[in-house]
Amino acid sequence: MQEAETTLAATGKRSLDQAAADTLRQAILTGAIAPGSRLTETRLAEQMTLSRGPIRAALHKLVTEGLVIQQPYVGWRVISLSVQDAWEISTLRANFEGLAARLAAERIDDHGRERLQGAYDRLVAAASQADHAALIDADLALHKLVVDLAGHSRLAQHYAPVTHQIRLYIAATTGMHHMAFDSVCEAHWNIVESILQGMATEAGALASAHCYNSGRKLRNLLERGE
Repeated sequence: MQEAETTLAATGKRSLDQAAADTLRQAILTGAIAPGSRLTETRLAEQMTLSRGPIRAALHKLVTEGLVIQQPYVGWRVISLSVQDAWEISTLRANFEGLAARLAAERIDDHGRERLQGAYDRLVAAASQADHAALIDADLALHKLVVDLAGHSRLAQHYAPVTHQIRLYIAATTGMHHMAFDSVCEAHWNIVESILQGMATEAGALASAHCYNSGRKLRNLLERGE
C-alpha cells in the first residue's frame, strides 16, 4: 500500500488539531495525497512539525468526514472510491439534490437567480480554461448553492457532512476518460435553467437523473477497473 509522501505544513492561528485537519483535507481533496495512501502518525507529525496528538485528532476528524478510514492492525488510509461508494453517494445525492432543486425552483427570487447564474458562469469559465481543479470546485459550489437556495435547514445540515466525499466523487466523474469540459456544463445547464424558470418538478427530476446517470457511469468504470 502506498504511503503518503507529500510534505505538509500546518500554519496560522487555528488550533493545531484544526490546522492539521485542514492541511490534510486539502491534500486529499486536491490529490496531493493519492486515494488509498497509507497515513502514519509519526511521519505526518514529522512533516508538519507537530506532536502525534494533534495529528491523531485530525485523522479522527477526517474519519468522520469520510475521507480517511482506520483499519485494525494497519492504521490510517485515505479512502478509495469503490463501486459501493459510488452507488451510495450517487443515490444519496439524487435524493438530496433532487429535493433541493425542486424547492429552489419553487422559492427562487431575483437575488437567487443572480447567484445561480453567477455560479453557472463560473463553471463555464473554468471549463473554457480547461482548468480541471477549478472545474471541480465550481461544480461542487453550484450543487451546494442549489441546496442553499432550497431554504431547507435540515436538508442543508444533512448534506454538509458528505460534501467532501461528494467532491471526491465529482473529481472522479469529471475525470472519466478526460470528459469533455463542455459536456460538464451541458449536464448542468438544464437543471440551472429549470430552477431559473421556476419549473420545480422538472428541476427536481433533472437533478436526480444527473446524479443517477453520473453514478452509473462511474460504477461501470470502477467495475472494469479503469
